[in-house]
Amino acid sequence: MGSIAEVIRKTYVCASSAPGSARDVGPKTYDDSPRCPGGSLGYRPRMKITKSPQRSREQRRGDVLDRLERETDVWVASADPEGLPCLVPLWFVWDGEAVWLATRPANPTGRNLREGGRTRLAFGDTRDVVLIDGVVETYGAREVPPVAAEAFREKTGWDPRADRAAYAFFRVRPRAVQAWCGEHELPMRHLMRDGIWLV
Repeated sequence: MGSIAEVIRKTYVCASSAPGSARDVGPKTYDDSPRCPGGSLGYRPRMKITKSPQRSREQRRGDVLDRLERETDVWVASADPEGLPCLVPLWFVWDGEAVWLATRPANPTGRNLREGGRTRLAFGDTRDVVLIDGVVETYGAREVPPVAAEAFREKTGWDPRADRAAYAFFRVRPRAVQAWCGEHELPMRHLMRDGIWLV
C-alpha cells in the first residue's frame, strides 16, 4: 500500500467515459477542478506537445500549395453587413491562382460572399495552420468558366450546375496567406501580402 500522495498520482478514468467515446482519451491525472460531468472530482489528460523544426518561408509556401492541391474541404469565414459572422466548411478546388467554392447564393455564406466580396479560408488542423484572406468574384451556374466547373466536378465528384437547386460559384483570389506550426513559427508566418508572395 503506497502513501496517499502515491495513490493520488495514480491514473484514473472518468466513470462516465466509455471506450471510444469523446471523453475516453486514455489515462487521466488528478485535477481538483470539476471537469467530469456529474462527478465531484475531475481529471484531465496528460498532454505532451512536441515542437517540430522551424520551417523556412519557402518550405511553408510549398506546404500551403500542396494542401491546396491535395485537400478537399476548407473552412469559409464571412460576415454580413452588420458584422454577423458565419463559418462553414465547403468543398473547393485550386486552379493554381484562385480557390473555387460552390454554395447556394441565397444562404448566409452565399449572400456574404456575393455582397461583401471578401472571405478568410482556413484548413481544419489547428497544429498546422493555414489562413488565406481573399477577394471574391461570384459566378452563376451559366456564367462560371467551364474549365473551373469541370475541375470542381472532377475533384469533388459533384457538379453544382446539374443540381436541381440553384448554386453559384465563388472565385477567391488570395491577397494574404499565413502559415505556421506552433508558436515558434509565428514570427515568419506571413507568406503573402497584397496578393504577392513574399518568397
